[in-house]
Amino acid sequence: MRIAIRIDSKDAQAQLRRWGGEYRDKVKKAVARAMAAEAREIKEDVRAHVAGQMAVVKKSFLKGFSAKVLDKNPNRLPALYVGSRIPWSRMHERGGSIGARMLIPLHGRVGRKRFKAQIAELMRGGNAYFIKNKRGNIVLMAENIKEHDRPLSDFKRRYRKAEGIKKLKRGADIPIAVLVPRVVLKKRLNIERLVAGRIPGLAAAMEKSLSAL
Repeated sequence: MRIAIRIDSKDAQAQLRRWGGEYRDKVKKAVARAMAAEAREIKEDVRAHVAGQMAVVKKSFLKGFSAKVLDKNPNRLPALYVGSRIPWSRMHERGGSIGARMLIPLHGRVGRKRFKAQIAELMRGGNAYFIKNKRGNIVLMAENIKEHDRPLSDFKRRYRKAEGIKKLKRGADIPIAVLVPRVVLKKRLNIERLVAGRIPGLAAAMEKSLSAL
């Protein structure tokens, strides 16, 4: 997801060339300052929007959304960039689907790297197998054995909580994840509309900064 706001009309560029020299530099700096002040508020609004629309587990996901001023090019007016450094975050704003088969953890969220390591350990130990349940879903299972208490601890805790089971017997089958042929992501974010709503305030801030020259 990437949104760039530019005051970049032909008239504006022509005016910028006519100003020239020191005054042009002052105009660019004034516009950049106004944008930077608004960017801080826009960044917080965007992060609050994301946190309100999604169950965010890692703070790093929220911190990936930023708003910053792009003003390094001496031949162009400053621009305001709003976006995320996380490439797949765009899927949550546009919606879409992932066509590859995926293992989805059951009974709660698990970090991708941790989940991969847990499954790999169970596979190496020969304690991971697929079954088809009554609904026709392919479910990855594991047996509750002492040798795999460590990789199974999180899965057992969430399974007990979900099913209301106080204690699991040794040898019991534990559902780990479900294998799905594709994942459909619904549109959950509307950052473009949020930013568009801030444009009048941004324009007013730039006008105020310019009037002080």
